Amino acid sequence: MSVGLAPRPSNEEQRVKAVVKTGLIDNPNPELFQVYCDLAKDITGFSDATFSLYDGEMQCAIAITGRDPSEKKPGDKGLRTEHNVCSYVLLDTEPLLMHDVSSDPIWKNHPRAKAQGYAGFPVINKDNYALGTLCMINREGPKSLDKNQVDLVKKISSSIAHLLDVKTEQKEMTSQNMLEAVGKFKKIDESLTIDDFESFISLSAGLKLSGSSIEPLEAVGLCQLDISGDVQMTSDGVELQREMRLEARLMKKVKITGDDASTMIDEMMKELN
Repeated sequence: MSVGLAPRPSNEEQRVKAVVKTGLIDNPNPELFQVYCDLAKDITGFSDATFSLYDGEMQCAIAITGRDPSEKKPGDKGLRTEHNVCSYVLLDTEPLLMHDVSSDPIWKNHPRAKAQGYAGFPVINKDNYALGTLCMINREGPKSLDKNQVDLVKKISSSIAHLLDVKTEQKEMTSQNMLEAVGKFKKIDESLTIDDFESFISLSAGLKLSGSSIEPLEAVGLCQLDISGDVQMTSDGVELQREMRLEARLMKKVKITGDDASTMIDEMMKELN
């Protein structure tokens, strides 16, 4: 018997484009999202939690906690068929909660239905697209969430969505900034090549350059040799570095303190804002 597809959200085309823009489908980067799965698992007491994104055809696991890696690991994909329960979480702004999947009036006939709790939360971005889900299963038996737990996991889902928005915006800004940087570099002298651009980036990062790499930059006045023979950026080079936004910046580190789960999540949101 053939298995049909799970229903798609009404904004599926735009939603999929937003998912692809995150760049995470084929490069999950689970380290960014692991803490959210861990928090959800700890808050709810469910046996495992998975954050997934959904492209046009597949559910793509991004971060997982509580599962044996031989069963499921970040990067694994599964078809969005009618038997894929988490795909249905994308269809609503509210979570899909089941105390016992095996007795749920809709899902009790699922081919893999077992006596276990389920909770699926949509991850909805700033444009109101459900990009993914944070889904939890309690494989040890039926289990429900109280209102406080539901509210906390909603906060976690919102934090994931915000991080996705930030990552997408940074990706787009990086591409735009790089194009602008190349344009500013070429304005110095049309004879400069992409290899010279790479050399200038390396010099800005404090990396050592060979004599042949230095010569074109020296010829247009971007760098010079000091009396000890070391390469130094000229004032024109420093100005170009500033225009290309290559100055070193301090990166903030996320620091979570306190025992209260709500406070922890709020602090994570502040760091992202």
